[in-house]
Amino acid sequence: MRNKKLASAILSSLIVTSLAGTPVLATDSTSGTSKNNVKLSFPDVKSDYWGIRHISKLAIEGIIEGYEDGAYRAENSVSQQDVLIMAVRMMGLQDEVNNMTSTTVFPDFMLVDSYARNYVAVALQKGLITNEEEKERSSGDKSKENWGQRKATREWVAEIVIRAIGKGAFAQSLSQTQTTFNDNSSISATSLGYVNAAVALKVVDGFEDGTFQPKGAVTRAQMAAFLSRSQKELTSLPAHAKKGYLTTLTSGTIGLMDKEGNTSTYKISPNTVFYGNKNDTAIDPKELQETYEVSIVEVNGVAYYVEIIKDELQMDIKEGKLLKLNMSTMKATLDDFESYDLASDVAVTDTEGRGLSLGDIVTGSTIQLRKSKIVNTDKYTSIIVKQVPVNKTANGAIQNLNKDAAQITLLDTESGQPESYNFSSALIITSTDNSLADLNSLHIGDVVEYTIKNSEVVKISVKKQADVGVSIEGTFKEFSEDKSTLLINKTTGKPVDAYELSENVKVVINGLTNASIYDLAAGDQLKLEVLNNKVTLITVANRSIENLYFAKIVGYDQNLKLLSVIDNKGEPHAYILTDSVSISYAGMKLPLSNFSGTFTVGKYVDLLVAQKKVTQVQMSTQLNGQITQLNLQTNDITLKTDSGQSLSFKLQYAPVVELANKPNSTLSDLKVGDTISLQISFDQSIVTKITTSKTAMYKTVITNVNSKQITVTDESNSQYVISLDGVPIVKPDQTAGSINDFVVDDYVKLSFNGATVVRAEIATPVIGKVTAVNAASSSLTVQDFTGKSQVINAGTNFGVKLNGGSDYNFASIKVGDRVQVMKDASDKLIIQVAATAKREVDNYSSVVNQMYLKSTSAGDKTSYSLYPRAYYHKGTDIVGPSSFVSGDIITIYVLDNKIVEIEK
Repeated sequence: MRNKKLASAILSSLIVTSLAGTPVLATDSTSGTSKNNVKLSFPDVKSDYWGIRHISKLAIEGIIEGYEDGAYRAENSVSQQDVLIMAVRMMGLQDEVNNMTSTTVFPDFMLVDSYARNYVAVALQKGLITNEEEKERSSGDKSKENWGQRKATREWVAEIVIRAIGKGAFAQSLSQTQTTFNDNSSISATSLGYVNAAVALKVVDGFEDGTFQPKGAVTRAQMAAFLSRSQKELTSLPAHAKKGYLTTLTSGTIGLMDKEGNTSTYKISPNTVFYGNKNDTAIDPKELQETYEVSIVEVNGVAYYVEIIKDELQMDIKEGKLLKLNMSTMKATLDDFESYDLASDVAVTDTEGRGLSLGDIVTGSTIQLRKSKIVNTDKYTSIIVKQVPVNKTANGAIQNLNKDAAQITLLDTESGQPESYNFSSALIITSTDNSLADLNSLHIGDVVEYTIKNSEVVKISVKKQADVGVSIEGTFKEFSEDKSTLLINKTTGKPVDAYELSENVKVVINGLTNASIYDLAAGDQLKLEVLNNKVTLITVANRSIENLYFAKIVGYDQNLKLLSVIDNKGEPHAYILTDSVSISYAGMKLPLSNFSGTFTVGKYVDLLVAQKKVTQVQMSTQLNGQITQLNLQTNDITLKTDSGQSLSFKLQYAPVVELANKPNSTLSDLKVGDTISLQISFDQSIVTKITTSKTAMYKTVITNVNSKQITVTDESNSQYVISLDGVPIVKPDQTAGSINDFVVDDYVKLSFNGATVVRAEIATPVIGKVTAVNAASSSLTVQDFTGKSQVINAGTNFGVKLNGGSDYNFASIKVGDRVQVMKDASDKLIIQVAATAKREVDNYSSVVNQMYLKSTSAGDKTSYSLYPRAYYHKGTDIVGPSSFVSGDIITIYVLDNKIVEIEK
C-alpha cells in the first residue's frame, strides 16, 4: 500500500474495470481462508445465505470467529459474553484485552467463561454494561445458565451496539418515545431509547407481523448483521476497515481518498466481494463510480471486502454535443457554446470504460466532461464519449419504446447490441403492408428496418409484428350481430371499446362447466386476455352460477309452479319455475307442463341457479367433483362437488371405473383428490360408473397421420399411444387443428374423461433468445430462431426454472439468455432458462441425430440429442449440424436435455 498527500494531482475520471463478473466469496472446501490466512468464509455458510455479507465482513475484520471445527453456526443463538467479545473487537479494544494482567473477579450474578473474562472486563470499563443493570436483570432471570452463557435478547443487544458506536446520548433522548411496534409494551423501560435509536440508525428493524420481539433470542447471523450495519456510525473504524472516496478501480487495485486528501491504493483479490447500499446482494464492481463513498476491509494491503456507503457522484458534469475540440489549447466547446478547460492528462473513454484518445472524438459526438468536486481544480479530468453521430439503415427489433419521451431502443440484428435514439420530428412509420402508420402501431418486439440520420430515427418500417398479449378489464355491454365482436365499458382509457373474438374463445364462469359466450349477460364484469388484438379468454369476475347437486324434491305446487327442495346439507330452498327453465330427463328435453309427472317427491335433481332464479333442472344421473374419502372396506365414497357440496354414496355393486391411460381400472386405482364423474342409475339407486377427469401436458414423440394416433411421454417419461380420431384438436392460436399439425418434441395438453380423450390442445413452446427484460412488469421479449420476436407478459401466475427443473427467479433472467416459454396443464406460464456451456466437438451422428462432445472434466455429459428445430449458426449465418467437426469450439444451449442451439 502506498500513501501520499494529494496536492495538485488530478483524479482519473472514469473507473476502468476489467473484472469479468461479480466476485464471490472464497469457496475453499475446508477453511475458506486465503493464502494470507484471512478468514473469508465458513464452510457452513452458503454463498446465498441471507447474512453472508455481514458474516464475511466481520470475519475479515477479525471481529467474529467460528467454532473449533471451523463452522460458524449462523442460526445458533448468540450468548451475552460472545456479544461483548464481538463489540469490544469492533471498538478496536483487542490490545486492551490482551494487555490485561490482573484477573477480574465478577459477582456471582455475572459469572462468565474464562475465554470471555477479559473482554467482559473491558466492556465494563467502557460502559457497555454496568454491574447495577445486570444485577437487576439477573434478579428476574430464572435460567440456570451462567450470566455469560445466557442467550442475548434483542433489546439487550440493541443497548450494547448503540453504546459501542457512541450513540448512548441519542438513545437517552428517545427514552420517552414509544415505538410503532405492536409489542411496544413488552420492551423494557430501560431499553426503550436504545431500541428507538437502533431502529432510527437502521441497525435493526422489526418483523413482518409488526412486532419487535424484544425478549427474543438473537442468532449469530443476526448479531453479525447488527454490528455490520452499525459500523457506519463509528467515529473510529475497526482496525482493518478503511473509508473514503473511490478514485480508481481496476481488475487488480482499488484507490481511495480520505477527507483530508490522502490517497491509498490496495490490491484486489479474486475473492474480493462487492456490495451496494440498497440490499445485501453482491453487486458487479462496475456499479461503483468514481467519488462514491465506500468502505473496504483490507488485510496486508489486500481489500477483500468493498461496500458502497453513499452512491452520490461528487462530480461536476457537463454534457452536450461537441462543437469544437482544440487540442493545442486543450479546450472543448459544447452546444451550449461554452468552452471548457481540459487537463493535460485528460482520460477519454466510451460508456463501457474502453480507453480512447482525444483524436478519436468526432465533432457532433455527445460527450460528458467530468471533474471531481473533492479536488480543487478548474480543469476537467475526463471525457466520456456517450454517442457519436450515427447515420445508417439497419434491421433490428424494438426493445423499448417511450412514446412520451419520443425515444426508442432497438436491438441491432448485426451487432446484437441495443441502441437508443430519439425520434425525428419528421419520423415516418410504415406497417408490414407498407401503409403509413403512427407510433401506436409499434410494439416492443416488432422486427423493423430503421434509418438513422444524425443520431435520430427518421424512418421505421415494420417487417414482422410481435405477438402482443394484454389483459383488459371492463363491463360487458353487448355482442355484435354476428357474435364475432364484443363491446365493453372499460375502467381505463377509451370508455367503450370493441374486441374481436378468436375462433375458440374460452369463457370461464365460476360454477358453470363448459361456459360459452351465450352465458354472458349485460353488466358482467369481464377480464379479457387479448393476443394480437383477438380475445382468447373471457373470465366473468362478478358473477357465479350456484349448483345444487343431488337436491331432494320435497314438494311441487303445480298451480304456483313452486318447487321445494332440500340440499344435501339439509337446507331448504324454494323456487318459482318459469317456461324458460331448461328441464331434462334421460337426455330428453321436457316442457314445464310435464314436470310434475316425472320429477316426483323423493327424487334427486340437479339445479342451476343464477341470481336466485332456476335456469336448469335435470334428474340427477351424474355428479362431478373430487374424492375426499374412499373406504374400500365399507364401500363408501365421498366427493366434494364443483359447487362445494359434500356428498356420500354406498357402492352396493362394483361400478365400472375408467382412468386415463390405465385399462381395466378398478376402485383400488382411485385415490383421494382425484377429479371424478360419478354416474348413477335412472332410478337413482345404484352408482354404475366412475370416470376420472384429467388434464395433463405430454411431449409428442411420434405422429401417425394415417391412423390418427400420436405417441407421447409424460413428465415421468412413461410412453402412451393416443388415438385422436374424432377428438377436437386446437392449435396454439386457438383455431381448429388436425393431426397434421403435431410436430415431434412439441407439447400437447390432453383432456381425458375416463379413458377417452375429449380435447387435444397443441402447445408449441416459444424457444429463443431473450432480447429485453422488464422485471417490474414481469415481461420479456423473446426472438425465436426464425427471427420473429414476441413480447411475453408473465402476469402473476408464472414460474421460472433452470434446465433440469431447479427454481429460478424472473429478475435473474438476462438479455442473451435462451429460454423456452409455455403454459402447463393448469395454464401457469413456465419459463425455462437453458443451460449453456462452451464445449469442443467430437463428432456428429446423422443416424441418431446426436452431437458428441469431448469431455473436459469428470462427469461431463458427452452426447446430446438435437431438438428437431434446433438453430445452428456461425454468427448470423445458418449452418447444418454436420458442419461441426472434431475440434470445433462451440457454445451449446440445452433445454430438456436436448440441444436447441449451437453457436460457433
